[in-house]
Amino acid sequence: MKRNKFLVVLACIFLALSAAGTALAGQDPAGLQLNLIRNFGYGGFTKIQGEFTLRITNPPADLTEASFFVDGELLAAISSAPFQTKFHTADFSPGEHWLSARGVLNDGSQLESHVITKIFLSSKEALSETSGILVPLLVGVGVLTLLGLGVPLVLSRKKGFILGQYGPAGGAVCPRCGLPFSRSALAPNLVVGKLARCPHCGKVSVLAKAAPARLAEAERKYSDTQGTSSLQQTKAEELQKMLDDSRFEE
Repeated sequence: MKRNKFLVVLACIFLALSAAGTALAGQDPAGLQLNLIRNFGYGGFTKIQGEFTLRITNPPADLTEASFFVDGELLAAISSAPFQTKFHTADFSPGEHWLSARGVLNDGSQLESHVITKIFLSSKEALSETSGILVPLLVGVGVLTLLGLGVPLVLSRKKGFILGQYGPAGGAVCPRCGLPFSRSALAPNLVVGKLARCPHCGKVSVLAKAAPARLAEAERKYSDTQGTSSLQQTKAEELQKMLDDSRFEE
């Protein structure tokens, strides 16, 4: 089993190195390294819209001039570092475009860069692309938030309270009734505490894990409350019995 895992790891490393080698080969290390940087706007994997910068990364020390091209047409010629130029996709028609650069060295020789292929979008197309990404993401976040808030509260309504048993998330003391209860491990953590619903009075609060001394005090109050309730119930039952018996007396 260990040997198989080792072979799988080696295979993954080999594939990663092969992919990296292919990427470097596509950029031609002997030529200029052209980089596309987004200043503002939309920048997808192959689709872009907005203002961008074309820059020569790690230019040769004897580079005297760099010319930047869009579809083979000269965009700008820069004769001093940093060898870069800005452009806006709105200055070109929507569709596929090819970005490249050419450098001139001190001895007059030239270096070509690799070609970057991008699809320029209109502002309306970029908005549609962004909405297509953000809307499902926001819906997913909303659903997860509702589940995180709702499920623990629903479960807390069905779960009975057992004195002294608080579970992995620890116990809390209700700020309204002062009685102890267990926090749900599934409840969302809101930095200062977990969202919790008191099973005794129903109040929803964000509560931190209570200290043992605080829980002990609340447990005594709970025991007193239960004892008082039992006594009141017993007296009520005795009174009801007396009323029922009195109906048969002449």
